Amino acid sequence: MALVIWLFAGGGEAELGEREGSVRGIVHFFEKHFPDFIFERITPVRNKRPPHRVVAGSTANALGKTGAAFSKQIKEKLEDKIKYSSTLCDAILVLDDLDCGCYIERKALLDNTINQSGNGEFKEVKRIVGFAAPELEAWLIADWSNTIAKHVDFKNNHQAMHDWLAEHGIVFDAPEEFSFYDPSKKACHDKLSELLIEASRQKNQLPFSKAMHTPLLIYDLLRPDVVINKCPIFRSFFTGIQDLNKT
Repeated sequence: MALVIWLFAGGGEAELGEREGSVRGIVHFFEKHFPDFIFERITPVRNKRPPHRVVAGSTANALGKTGAAFSKQIKEKLEDKIKYSSTLCDAILVLDDLDCGCYIERKALLDNTINQSGNGEFKEVKRIVGFAAPELEAWLIADWSNTIAKHVDFKNNHQAMHDWLAEHGIVFDAPEEFSFYDPSKKACHDKLSELLIEASRQKNQLPFSKAMHTPLLIYDLLRPDVVINKCPIFRSFFTGIQDLNKT
């Protein structure tokens, strides 16, 4: 019987991938590369609401959560699972944007959240806590020749985009090392995705879209074997999923 994995993804539109209709989100990426597992996406669960429709203090279904807020959201969802689900999962997969934060501290936060949820019901459940460092677009940078360079919206100008990004501090063989943590922003000093958008605006009529291009490229074109060689944090959680077949 296939292992059932509950997927908790932080962030927003790039992870959800459904706002554009046919665009597949992060759960479909895992389903594509791990067809022997059943992935049940717990978060994100819906598109962002307009500001006037957001309920104050509500966290359970809100997009855009990361770090401590994401941790709280995970706890709420796991508590609900204990109350309303007759069966639990075989494993838990958590994926969050690292946003230049401390890997060790953020991983400990999410591990502790799982252990403390449901009166300890999940302590013995297998889990993989992973990060997109600093965000999902790092994977596209790492596999540029198979993603941006091949997409119809960018292939005619991808080299110019590549050169512009290199001039602005992007190291294509080590994109996870981009920027540094800025306490005033509680995130990276510079956003990798914003630079990618800016590069596309300068070199293309159609700008790069986190909501459309990121999930589409990750699902359709990204080669994990390439990213593994350039992104150690990606390699850690991706091979961790692979190892679930061995346990």
